[in-house]
Amino acid sequence: MSYSGADPEQEEILTTRYLNELQCGENKFDAALWTAQDRRTALWWIFCNSRIDTTLTVSYQCLHCKKDHYYDYDARELDMTAGVLTVEAFETVSIPVNGQSYEWVLKPLDGRAMEHLEIAHNNLPPPTDLSYKEELINLRIMELAHQAHLSEQPENFMAAAQIRYELIQQMAIDTEFSPLVARIELMNRRLAHGLAMNIEKGISNLLLPKHICPNSGKEGTASLYTRLYTPFRNHNFFPDFRSQWMAGINN
Repeated sequence: MSYSGADPEQEEILTTRYLNELQCGENKFDAALWTAQDRRTALWWIFCNSRIDTTLTVSYQCLHCKKDHYYDYDARELDMTAGVLTVEAFETVSIPVNGQSYEWVLKPLDGRAMEHLEIAHNNLPPPTDLSYKEELINLRIMELAHQAHLSEQPENFMAAAQIRYELIQQMAIDTEFSPLVARIELMNRRLAHGLAMNIEKGISNLLLPKHICPNSGKEGTASLYTRLYTPFRNHNFFPDFRSQWMAGINN
């Protein structure tokens, strides 16, 4: 019940706590160290195995007919997109900074990174603010820094991330920064696991089964489909306790 009505702006911290509290026995694994994909896949698995109704609804503007559609999908259908990682979740590359060689260890975002990115995203100024674009760029660089580790770095997570963030800011755009971005994108494709999703600016987007446009396929015309990426909101997968269930409990 403590997770019902969870604050959407604290999803990542609550996800870590929720997944840790569910673990029993001595061999517990801190969910803060799990990859973002594993965390969401665990929430999805628990959701599908603890609910009778696993239907979720999203809305979107159709690119085909330009109208708004509502799409009810069964979360269990996402099992068709879930993948298993069969190799170690990191890759090593050599990319210079200011011409000096550095060994980078590329890894998917983990729970600690997602918690930090969530806070940074929540602290962004309004889009109309003059500093918005600059802060959005800083958020993107920090997202890269959380995926590009150094072979030698401080043990403190945030101290190490700050060092990497400052190094990335010093990179030459064409010859250093762009290759790093490309290698991180390639790493994420190669090490894709769990539910199909992408993460951008600290927000996870879930790939849904394709949805047919209800205004297509009529009078012999072709049926048109849309593949949707929709934000994966962790709180939608937390236990859903409803106050009305307690009505009359003392009667």
